[in-house]
Amino acid sequence: MTARKVSKKNVQASNINQTQKIVLGFQHLLAMFGATVLVPILTGLNPSVALLTAGLGTLLFHWITKGKVPVFLGSSFAFIGAIAMTLSSEGIGAVKAGIIGAGIVYVVMSYIIQVAGADKVRSFFPPIVTGPVIMVIGLRLAPVGLSMSGYSFDAATQTGAFAPTSLIAASVVILTMIVISIFAKGFFKLVPILIAVVVGYLVSLPLGLVDFTGVQSAGWFGFSVDALSDLMAMPKFSLSAIAAISPIALVIFIEHFGDITTNGA
Repeated sequence: MTARKVSKKNVQASNINQTQKIVLGFQHLLAMFGATVLVPILTGLNPSVALLTAGLGTLLFHWITKGKVPVFLGSSFAFIGAIAMTLSSEGIGAVKAGIIGAGIVYVVMSYIIQVAGADKVRSFFPPIVTGPVIMVIGLRLAPVGLSMSGYSFDAATQTGAFAPTSLIAASVVILTMIVISIFAKGFFKLVPILIAVVVGYLVSLPLGLVDFTGVQSAGWFGFSVDALSDLMAMPKFSLSAIAAISPIALVIFIEHFGDITTNGA
């Protein structure tokens, strides 16, 4: 989504117009939505709360950075194991305590960057370090991608197979993204995800993979009691939860630092 690879400038300094920025923002929305919703589902937390807090955190981030870094702060897959384990054994309060601990780690690391300077910190986290971390976190999503692409695995027979229609749709999406990323010119080279999603959606319609039942039955407005309950639940101090969740922030810090560097900020 960054314009750096095309113009060697950030979005604010490039010749991208306001309409194109909105399109890039919409692509960013689609890119973040899957992870930001899927992580709380996999950990047993509330997706509505995740979206609300991610949105508030992103707005605060853009206010602090004066809108110079085109990123969205969403859920991280690195926390899934620790959060799921803590939630099942100690409850939502302990999870919140662990997340607060992770937040404190972020604040400390940000203060170190402010005092020492980004270049000094970057010397300790060169691309040879940040690159593999980002790769590992991304590769951990491979099983999730396979499952969402219609792949099912039979543990009894140790065999797996794709649903034919799902395989067709997934293949079209991947090929579209690859072709756009390699052969497209100008602005289109910046939106391979958005184009791939649109093409994949159009292909999925005749294949019967799109179901509007949930949309038709949903109300225009709604209020989630469960979301409010999770949001208002008080943290419960738990040393084990803090020890399990907080250190992961160091891993995500490296990933985040690499993302910001890649964005040219």
